[in-house]
Amino acid sequence: MRKIGIFGLGAIGSVISRILVVHPENEVFYYTRTPKSKIKIQFQDKKIEIPIEIEKERSEELDWLLICLKEYHFDAANDKLEKLIGANTKVVVIRNGIELKEPITPFTTKENILECMIDCPTQPIEDNYYLQFRKPILKVEQSELATRFMQLFAKNDAQIIEVLDYKTENWKKLIESSALGSILCLTGRTCSVFENSEVIDLYKDLLREGIEVAKSDGVIIENSFESEMMEKIATYSKTKGSSMLSDRLTGNIIEVNAKNGAIEKIAIQNKIATPINDTICKLLRQINQN
Repeated sequence: MRKIGIFGLGAIGSVISRILVVHPENEVFYYTRTPKSKIKIQFQDKKIEIPIEIEKERSEELDWLLICLKEYHFDAANDKLEKLIGANTKVVVIRNGIELKEPITPFTTKENILECMIDCPTQPIEDNYYLQFRKPILKVEQSELATRFMQLFAKNDAQIIEVLDYKTENWKKLIESSALGSILCLTGRTCSVFENSEVIDLYKDLLREGIEVAKSDGVIIENSFESEMMEKIATYSKTKGSSMLSDRLTGNIIEVNAKNGAIEKIAIQNKIATPINDTICKLLRQINQN
């Protein structure tokens, strides 16, 4: 049996847990600060409940630890991470943002850490359920560790894509999600807001600033990327939201530093002017302070 710890049981941690428990070779342990007795997912018109026990201590070394925390939870999680990560524990960080290995390197080597992007629209609904809209798509950098990670999942439960240039893929997602998410969050509206041409222009300007910062970080972004993103928003349903919008509407902390703040950080380091993104960051942080 593979001993797998899940640290963080929000939307993504719950979705990943539901998938992992299906595989007969997985023994799953759950770690979270919030008391919870069940994982509750609604997927494909089915309501799924998985009874769980929250672990307080690690009784034996975990083979894997999948970290599904948001960026702002990491500082408070250091003591727990130190106890959960053994000498041979493989760590997968599944969250928004870039430079995902950095908070984990005090506890293990970089060779034991796998960064993972996830695309799986999920939102809280009534009775503490999470509504999962479709099968998760996970992207990881091609490696032996990635191949072993893929083996944790039963066939067809998730689409796992190994990419050669993870950094570029991660930056592209960051640029897109920070531009889209921040606009929806600040307006308090879904993608219907893009019926306004001035909002479309704002989105385009945010994309361009993000692209320039990515290039300063050594990433090669093809010339077609901006036009592809502009075409993509034209296909979105008017009711489509974003995680940043959901966090604002539910009163949760907005992931500023993992998204627009991550672009801001690299822009400052590399002396790239991003006046629009800077303003967006200030506005989002003001929301978090209220």
